[in-house]
Amino acid sequence: MPVQRIVVCLVLLVPALSMAQENNVYVGVAIMQNYAARSVPGNLAQARLITAINQIKPDKKTHLKVQAVALNASTDEEAAQEAEQKKCQYVVYTRLTELRTGADPYQRQPGTIETNPNSQWTSHSAEGQAMDPEYRATVNYQLVKNGGVVSGAPFSTQGTGEIETVSQIMSRIALQVVDQVKKGPQPMRE
Repeated sequence: MPVQRIVVCLVLLVPALSMAQENNVYVGVAIMQNYAARSVPGNLAQARLITAINQIKPDKKTHLKVQAVALNASTDEEAAQEAEQKKCQYVVYTRLTELRTGADPYQRQPGTIETNPNSQWTSHSAEGQAMDPEYRATVNYQLVKNGGVVSGAPFSTQGTGEIETVSQIMSRIALQVVDQVKKGPQPMRE
């Protein structure tokens, strides 16, 4: 008798698993390209973006889950081909365009989404001692589907370390990517 119960449970569980898989949308995440004077490892930024996307819970109504997949290609064209091979419906490209300390000159990029707009550069404490330097970073992202740009914008923020500052931006980009994917056409059910 216990064997029959297990078989019945498995038969009921299989359709539930396939339904959950049907509501996944796969997003390929390319390695971040660096166009800034300073540098952080592109693969670390890519890993942060993947983690941030994968931590976002599925949509409560549609149960749509956005799953990020690492792409190892070195060019945009190769990344698009790799994404297709990995059955990704979207590809995210990121480019570090600014990474500087408080002492470096600043040139604001038009259209940048400032994620920490009221922050102030703090380079000295009340006693006149130098504090940890703040960094400012800007990352442009593009969400692409079938070769066409779905969304994209530069995101900028300030932080206390190079990698931490870029990671903050990647977390914000993850929210934007998931939001845009959820607005797109839903996966077809068979």
